[in-house]
Formats: sequence, structure tokens, C-alpha cells
Amino acid sequence: MPYDSQPTKDRILASAERLFADRGYDGVSLREIAARADAQLALIHYHFGSKLDVYRAIWAARYTTEVARQREESFGKVDYSAPTPAIVRQLVEVFLLPLLRMTENERLRDFVALGARECTDPREAERGVLAEFLDAAARKFLDSFSRALPKLSAADVAWGYQAMVGVSVLHIADRDRITRISSGKAKAGDSRSAMPALVEFCVGGWLALAAARQHPAPRSRPAVKTRRGSRSIPTRRKGRI
Repeated sequence: MPYDSQPTKDRILASAERLFADRGYDGVSLREIAARADAQLALIHYHFGSKLDVYRAIWAARYTTEVARQREESFGKVDYSAPTPAIVRQLVEVFLLPLLRMTENERLRDFVALGARECTDPREAERGVLAEFLDAAARKFLDSFSRALPKLSAADVAWGYQAMVGVSVLHIADRDRITRISSGKAKAGDSRSAMPALVEFCVGGWLALAAARQHPAPRSRPAVKTRRGSRSIPTRRKGRI
């Protein structure tokens, strides 16, 4: 549909989405949204209300439709009777693949970039958008990984989940750096090529963490200072002094 023929409400949302993706929430004003949408400022107040209401409307339209429903369907297909590595792989794919596929869709790239900005914004808690739209899904992932990897503590699962979020957010947010530091071998935004590597990395990380907790490495012996430097305290054997 040509931009001019879009209904005013849709133009406002599309314009706001692009601006928020480029500049973040605090870098955009309602007047700028109105100017880009070729709409009167009063119409934004009429259709949505405040700037935060516009922002929430974008999340409601995009996240609920494009990510939440797909993840909900995928959660129901996870086979917890499979071997542990297979369960972990299914859960990683449920988390990563909808996001990575959205980056390949021209219509959704602005929202993906907007979401990456929100996830790294130190003021996100003030808006409550992540709490409203993402926290319930995050807790479901925590419960699912806890079920798949029962040897992990609740804190371990939370740190593992945060690391997985970091992998996805950095891939989405990167515009050039990976291309530069890899001398063009990896292309920023090339989700189709990145998907296998990112999935394997996350699966390996979860399994390595579980293995480390099940078979912890022996602690190193404490060093004591001597006149000649530091040395390790020898371990005593039974029957010897």
C-alpha cells in the first residue's frame, strides 16, 4: 500500500516505529512522529494518547503478532522425553529463530532494531514495556531450561538466559562491526548465515554450564608466601604428618 494511502493511524505507527528504531525512545518527540507521518499532532493524541502509548501500541502490534504467538506454539512442541542436548537445542531454537527470521523481513526490521534498543536501555524499567510484553515469556524460558537442566541452580539458569539474550541483541543491533573485524567474512545483519553458529554457540554454552555444575573442577590449592616467593600448600595424605 502506498504510504500516502495508508490510514492515518497506521502511518503514525509506521513512522514512530522507524524513528524509535533509529534513535531510541528518548531521542524521538511526538512532533517528529507527526511530521514524518504527515499527520496533525492532535491526531496522535486522539488515536493513542501519549508518546509512551504510541510506543506500547507498536509492541502490542508487533511482538504479540510476530513473536509471542509463534513462540507459544513452539513451546507446545518441545519434546521433554528427548535426550538433554536435544531438549536444549529445541529451547534455544524457540528463543532465537523467531527473532533471527524477523531480521530477514523488511517489514519487521525496524521493530527488531527497536526491541534491541529497548533491551539495552538503562531506563527501560521506567517505561515498563519489557515487563509488560517480555517478562512472562522470559520466566517461561527460565522454567523450561530448569526442567531441561535440573542440575542448574535458579541463578545459573537466569545467567544462561541473559547470555542468550545478549547473543541475540548484539547480532540484531550490529550494523557494521562484525563485518569490519572479520574482514568481511561475516556480514552484519546476515541472519541466515549467523543462525547455525548462534544456535550451536548457545546450545554448547548451556550444556557446558550443566556439565561444569555436575562435575565441578577441583579447586586450586591456596598459595602461601615464603621468602623466595609463593608456593602451593601440599595436600596431606591420611596416615602422614
